[in-house]
Amino acid sequence: MMKKLLLMFFSLVLLVGLGFAGYGYVKYQNMVERWYMPLEPGEYAGEKKNKPPAEEKVELAPFTVLLLGVDSREGEKKSRSDTIMLAAVHPKNQKAVLMSIPRDTLADIPGYGQDKFNHSMFYGGPPLVKQTMENFFDIKVDHYAAVDFDGFIKIVDALGGVEVNVKRRMKYHDPVDGTSIDLQPGLQLLDGENALDYARFRKSDIGSAASDFDRMDRQQEIIRKIADKATELSSVFKVFKMMDILGEHVKTDFTEEKIRGLFLQFRNFSSSSIKSVEIQGTNRRIPMHGYNLWFYLVDQEERNRIKTIIEDTLAGSEPNVTTAK
Repeated sequence: MMKKLLLMFFSLVLLVGLGFAGYGYVKYQNMVERWYMPLEPGEYAGEKKNKPPAEEKVELAPFTVLLLGVDSREGEKKSRSDTIMLAAVHPKNQKAVLMSIPRDTLADIPGYGQDKFNHSMFYGGPPLVKQTMENFFDIKVDHYAAVDFDGFIKIVDALGGVEVNVKRRMKYHDPVDGTSIDLQPGLQLLDGENALDYARFRKSDIGSAASDFDRMDRQQEIIRKIADKATELSSVFKVFKMMDILGEHVKTDFTEEKIRGLFLQFRNFSSSSIKSVEIQGTNRRIPMHGYNLWFYLVDQEERNRIKTIIEDTLAGSEPNVTTAK
């Protein structure tokens, strides 16, 4: 009798386990099919659905990835890139360098001429941002990943929030786009909406506003916090919930096989392996579009420095991230 009970018990455990595994695989397949969007001019955000290639070998070779935080507003066909980052990743060494591109950086946007870097997203979506990035640094961008604001909020909430030491009072309200930021200083656990406010804050209703570089530092800080929290996911239900969020709110050209390999390779990843790079330049007013606008100018010497850092990281060498100027 005892043997029969034990057999029934272990059979039940096995069936439940297989059920979770099967359900997880279905969720995973659904996620990657929904988010897979290879970059071709004019094909983005649902204009054309593409299924990932069925046969592809997983090659965890070093790669570069364009990271976009997209401000998609209801009723608007075109999106704005609130955040533009470039990462160079060496999977085998579990090392990465991460740099934020100032939104006001003066760049040659193919087909549109000189303009602010972040306008490339509005003009042509991720394909044009990728092309602008490649021309700007004379590099190849291998992949991209874009997440909208709602997805960012849901990801942070699914992870249980992120703990951040807010260094200053942050208060800003804009009735035009509905932005309402109100954060007190001090160590605190931020939910998704407040984490987004913390990352986006630049203008202020009280006292001096933050610089764009302060803002980019906070954005990279939040990414590090999310990376650390994601590696701590222990609940299978949270993993399934995260898959739903990613499938709905992320667009990327990473294939299923590549994502699976990266999940395995980086399962013990720590944000301490990410090195931040600050792009050096100067602010200057330039007449454009009938206005005297502020632009961030990055000279060729600085672009070459960034290119070398990227190439060293991809080659497995220790990049020199100190400022050259």
